[in-house]
Amino acid sequence: MFFANRVFIRRLTNWGLLFCILLITLFIPKVRLQAKYKHKIYDQIEVVPAQEFAVVFGAWVNEDHSLSDVTRERVEAGIQLYKLGKVEKLFISGDNRSNQQAEAMARYAVMNGINPNDIIMDKLGIDTNDTCKHFAKIGRKAILVTQGYHLPRTMLMCERSSIDVLGMAADKLDILSRRGDNAVQIYAIRTWRSAREAALTWFFLLGIYDRLSTEAEALEKTK
Repeated sequence: MFFANRVFIRRLTNWGLLFCILLITLFIPKVRLQAKYKHKIYDQIEVVPAQEFAVVFGAWVNEDHSLSDVTRERVEAGIQLYKLGKVEKLFISGDNRSNQQAEAMARYAVMNGINPNDIIMDKLGIDTNDTCKHFAKIGRKAILVTQGYHLPRTMLMCERSSIDVLGMAADKLDILSRRGDNAVQIYAIRTWRSAREAALTWFFLLGIYDRLSTEAEALEKTK
């Protein structure tokens, strides 16, 4: 019995060590990117260097074409940058197949004081890298507008498209009054997002992301 317990404990310890190694490996690229871009990510609009463009990345839009909290936060941040004279134009990108995502975001911006002539809409921003590639066709410098957890991977992808980037952490601007119903839900959401970003960063670095993300290119060819 004693021997069996020792074997069980040894196996449990080995599995625990393996799990820790895998977890550390998963987050290494994400942590390194956070350190690399820390000095280029801003949480106050007043101190962001002015640029011609802000690139606003798409996210979920509801069936009634209203913006989810994540999406509204990004668009509101872009609006603030524009109104405070930090950018001249908004490049609004989203997957328009999903409840007219890009159009809903642009419409919200116009309803909140943005000149329609200062909005460039990308309806084929199916994923983050698509948005970077599409913006690179019209500009080489931009403030990237999204949540802080999303920025390191976003900045890496846009740099790979030869864009000189700055990051605006939309979730640091106190736009949303609440981020969940309770502490457990908030922690669970943050943990999921962090793990997802870590995995997607690995996929991009290994070249898997580009091989799987081909929808926008295929749709462009049918135009």
